[in-house]
Amino acid sequence: MENKKTIALITKLNRDTKEGKLNWQISRVQPVLSIPEVVLDNIYYTKVEQKLLRLYKYSTKYYFDEDSFEWTTGFRLEFVDNYWKSEWAFPEIAMLADLYETVRYKTSGIEDFLDKYLEGEEEQNQGDELPF
Repeated sequence: MENKKTIALITKLNRDTKEGKLNWQISRVQPVLSIPEVVLDNIYYTKVEQKLLRLYKYSTKYYFDEDSFEWTTGFRLEFVDNYWKSEWAFPEIAMLADLYETVRYKTSGIEDFLDKYLEGEEEQNQGDELPF
């Protein structure tokens, strides 16, 4: 896939997610990964144009030498079928981290929590003077 199209897709997914046009859900189905890879945090999915998209954060071993390695973190966006098997993975680019954080923020429900919990606080605190 052309890199420009991948960038355009991820940009649109991120924007639509921020604007609430695209809703993601948490999946409890673990993807099948290669041996040194481990899923970190939640796995998210959404449906776009009749295709299931799955997004997750993972860690893998990066070997310097036969016995020397370090764990590196990556993000993967892929098409999956109705059995949650990967059909195709998009190229990994840095923008996937931003999309992942947007999805994580939106699915956490933090906006609704803050709106409900802080309801009326702004009006109450408008007359208060700051102590400094």
